[in-house]
Amino acid sequence: MPAKRRIKARKQPLQQRSRETVAVILEAAARVLEQRGLEGYNTNAVAERGGISVGSVYQYFPNKDALTLALIARFEDALLAKVRDAVTASEGKSLTASLNLIIRAQLEAHAERAGLNRILETEEDRLRPASSDSSAASELKQLVAALLARHRREIVMTVDDDAIEDLIVISRAMVDHALQKDLSQAAASRRALRAVEGYLLGPQADL
Repeated sequence: MPAKRRIKARKQPLQQRSRETVAVILEAAARVLEQRGLEGYNTNAVAERGGISVGSVYQYFPNKDALTLALIARFEDALLAKVRDAVTASEGKSLTASLNLIIRAQLEAHAERAGLNRILETEEDRLRPASSDSSAASELKQLVAALLARHRREIVMTVDDDAIEDLIVISRAMVDHALQKDLSQAAASRRALRAVEGYLLGPQADL
């Protein structure tokens, strides 16, 4: 059997200088993807864009796939921070208002550098099966579960792990569609909210 291609980071930056170097590398990679797309994306282009040596890139990332996974993780961390704030802000609010806060958090996270995020989502489908599970994805499920638990009496269907995962998939799909169609945030939020509420409260909840 051929050896698996390494796609994890070589090492984690511990010192401030190392963290700054990794930040430069990641931002350079993001800009290359935004400006050149996947066709022009490679470690040489990243090094040139960041004004550093290719050796510096390889010191932390063995190849561009490892670099891409780091960009995906960076986006997930940013999304998670927004969702975490939204869940905190939803304390004492209705189910509709709480879901709307979550949806708006997703819209805001995806709208920032939307072109880059679309590329990363495509690459995530290709790379994730070969990588470890995302801790950010696990925490996102926990946050959504905590929010739904507050409104358990309002929700007809059984809120189990599958339902939580379905809800995240539905909201993400609606957000992606809204960005592709360039919908206003108001229209995107309204349509996404209708979809997730329909899932939680609609007739299918009794099946």
